[in-house]
Amino acid sequence: MENSTTQLSATTDIATLSKDNDIGKVLSLRWKRIEKANAKSILDFDKPLGDLLCKLRGALDASQKQIPSKTLNVNNINGIDRRRRSEAERLARDWNTSVSHLDGKTIGEIAESKRFSSTTALLAAVDKPEKDAKQAAAKAEKDKATTEVVVQKDATTAMDIATEVVLQLQLNNLTLADFRAALKEQIDCFTDAETAQLLPNATDNLKAVA
Repeated sequence: MENSTTQLSATTDIATLSKDNDIGKVLSLRWKRIEKANAKSILDFDKPLGDLLCKLRGALDASQKQIPSKTLNVNNINGIDRRRRSEAERLARDWNTSVSHLDGKTIGEIAESKRFSSTTALLAAVDKPEKDAKQAAAKAEKDKATTEVVVQKDATTAMDIATEVVLQLQLNNLTLADFRAALKEQIDCFTDAETAQLLPNATDNLKAVA
């Protein structure tokens, strides 16, 4: 394989290179083109970038969670957008993973079919069922909380109502006598027999209070 670092360009075939920093150099040159043209190349950029990142991560010590910036610099890929690197690494890592809701094809097969124009869109499609499930669970939790609030509101006691009445009388400069008169008028308007049963002897009780 060719390993010259003097004639590398964005069009250099990465398959002819064996040195990681040479591969990174070509990817860096391609990234400049991609940034300028806003291109979304999965096979020519994201896959080889992901392969390189997986290789670099595989060489880390067990205690290292991130690829050091120094390593990225040495391999000429530190200038590539972090999110693009992350998506590319996942693409390469899961390349042979089957996706049941996308006809059971592997991520690699889906990418090679060119069904999606970008790695971002491809991974979003892969993650859609999980995302939908999380959204449904969040909605269910929200609906449950709303129901609990409604139940709490429905559990208003007679003391709560009495307290609210007194408060409203004070806010509106009304007397208890005003309220008694208004309540009596409302009770007298009830003609439904079933409603009357809910308020047995209401008028007599009000008279007794007065």
